[in-house]
Amino acid sequence: MSWLSAARPAAGPRAFDVSVKPFSVAVLSGLLTALCLPRPGLCLLAWFSLAPLLGLWSGSAPGRAFGTGWAAGLAFHGLALYWIYPTCRFAGIGVPVALLAWSCLALFLGLAWGLAGAFGAWSTGTLPRPWRPWAWAMAWTALSVVWERWTPRLGADLLAYTQYRHLSLLQAGSLLGPHGLGFLIVAANASLSQAWEDLDRGARPNPANPAVLLALLALAWAWGFGLLTLRAASAPWARIEILQPNIEQYRKWDEGFEEEIRRGFAELLSLPRPESPHLVVWPEAALPRWVEEGRDIPEAAEWSRRLGAFQVLGAVSRGPKGPHNSVFLVGPEGRVRGSYHKRELVPFGEYVPLRFLRRFIGILNQLGGLAAGEPLQPLWQTPLGPTAAGICYEAVFPRWARADAGRGARLLVNVTNDGWYKDTWGPFQHFQTNVFRAIENRVAVIRSGNTGISGVIDPWGVVTASLGLGERGRLDAQLPLEDPFPRRSFYARHGDWLGLLCLLASLAIAGAKILRSGKT
Repeated sequence: MSWLSAARPAAGPRAFDVSVKPFSVAVLSGLLTALCLPRPGLCLLAWFSLAPLLGLWSGSAPGRAFGTGWAAGLAFHGLALYWIYPTCRFAGIGVPVALLAWSCLALFLGLAWGLAGAFGAWSTGTLPRPWRPWAWAMAWTALSVVWERWTPRLGADLLAYTQYRHLSLLQAGSLLGPHGLGFLIVAANASLSQAWEDLDRGARPNPANPAVLLALLALAWAWGFGLLTLRAASAPWARIEILQPNIEQYRKWDEGFEEEIRRGFAELLSLPRPESPHLVVWPEAALPRWVEEGRDIPEAAEWSRRLGAFQVLGAVSRGPKGPHNSVFLVGPEGRVRGSYHKRELVPFGEYVPLRFLRRFIGILNQLGGLAAGEPLQPLWQTPLGPTAAGICYEAVFPRWARADAGRGARLLVNVTNDGWYKDTWGPFQHFQTNVFRAIENRVAVIRSGNTGISGVIDPWGVVTASLGLGERGRLDAQLPLEDPFPRRSFYARHGDWLGLLCLLASLAIAGAKILRSGKT
């Protein structure tokens, strides 16, 4: 008997199994999958690490599958997002509250894994065995599609992110969208689990599913490798300057450091350059003050006129619709030509979702207060063509980048401040999500971070220039003025068709099961 058989709960009348072995296996599965993300980056593990969990789910009651799935999801998010705890401690939050924030977030996000297990165990058990790996992949993808619409996102929860090192494979995102690689990962793990189960029963594993999966992966890799081989960028070039001031997070809003912060930006902008740039990008909330909407911004206007260049500037603004986390486009003449207000606010950071709790939890009165911007905001015209802005956290929501690219954006500018997280996995996870957004939509991405990581990412996901975490400097880079993908990607034009297809197919499987149950 294999260890997986020993760990799998025996059939019985209980809705939840509380024995140690299944939950130990589930936790191990979640931890190993988390190690595939930045920074550990053990990407190949993802093609095997979920097999034990899917083995537990196979033939399990939905309640048991939910319990082990939740345990695995808790372990995955607890490790992947461990940096929530030190971030709270850096902010002076006490150990009990910091532990509570970390554990509650992991518990909540882990629910998605529990729901995937419960739904898959309930809906796939009566299907023919050759279909089950694909049904599991559809169930997981369907839950991911639903889950991503409204839950907190922190750059760790899409299985595709586990493959961030394999650029050739990532090219499939431009066709399949953000869930394509995750679908293949779950199908591969489910096929491995099924083969393991067959061997344990003394049966011969069916080679059809592994053969199909290997063929799909080989095709995806070859297609991506071919695209990267043909990748080329031709002159003329646009010169880009990205400012990374590396300001200590807890000095940014201290009046005693206001003049020092301004001098720091002036020093970076005064560094020698062979010729004037086309575009200068400042980080999120760059200025140590509020900006009034409808008024010029002297700090940016001065340098716009001096350099004859567009400035993209992150600032906290006040206007008729409330305070916003904003980005402004300042033209070469020094006038504000466009503004963008952050659409996806950080819960319990930029706003408090459960405002009634302020009466009972005093610390919530110190959080939030910003207003969200409109879902669709005007694109900007810059020397690189139609340009969309995004702020920090928004890069982990595929739908925003797709909405902007689908409207014609050729360039995405992401300004951020990861100074909260210092030297943890958080800044690396956040930076890599921008690579996925670039590939999925076939757009260039410019990222400016207060403490890093700043960089330029081309439409193939290649980081052509970067400034590392914790460095201070000005990144001088280039982007071709010619657009290599004027029609953007298939995903940008047609949306998350794979996710929708998996959702419809899973609902159809569930509906068929309900109809069969009604006839018996």
